[in-house]
Amino acid sequence: MESKLTCMSCGTTACEYTEREEPSFCAQAAVSPELHDEAHRLYALPENHAIMEAAAKVSEDTANSTRVQDTIKFANLIGARHIGIASCTIMLRETRTLAKLLEQAGFRVETVGCKLESNRRADLDLEPPAKGGEGGVVCNPIMQALLLNEAKTDLNILMGICVGHDALFCKYSDAPVTTFATKDFLAGNNPCAVLYTAQSCYRKKLQKTVEEWRIDNPATG
Repeated sequence: MESKLTCMSCGTTACEYTEREEPSFCAQAAVSPELHDEAHRLYALPENHAIMEAAAKVSEDTANSTRVQDTIKFANLIGARHIGIASCTIMLRETRTLAKLLEQAGFRVETVGCKLESNRRADLDLEPPAKGGEGGVVCNPIMQALLLNEAKTDLNILMGICVGHDALFCKYSDAPVTTFATKDFLAGNNPCAVLYTAQSCYRKKLQKTVEEWRIDNPATG
């Protein structure tokens, strides 16, 4: 099935540089008056307007500001005073450093690790590992979200939560969620490094995964 939204193929970014000509496939053509009105209605909601206003102010200096600085500024600007950090247990050192900086800025900080409750796969009715055995302790992103909900945090920060687990955390978090760090063991927690080298050193590894995990592969799809 052909994709309808293909901004990745754009060479003009006329949406940002409005003096340029839009390509024939521009996604802006898909924005109906109804969608436009709905988006603007949602932006006008007080909680969303506050986030957009804060993000706009932070972005004014983002070229000269680290993500740590941006996070502190953003939290302050939206009026957050109580912050939660949902962390991968492997990144607790980074979480401690970030939490300390946030506390120095006056925020109250709650931190929850991903291995809460020490669940095994069987506890959550998950299939056992392909290599056999019961596997290690599995992550518990929903519990991380529920605990931070009970703590009534104003803003939650993701620190290295696994792909998929981050989706569940965001789904069940009452507070707005921002990502500080993504986890990628092979790329030093910099997943874009793999994209930058997708046609060189990571080419074979990526192609192997693409072929094995195609959606029409009966073995995996």
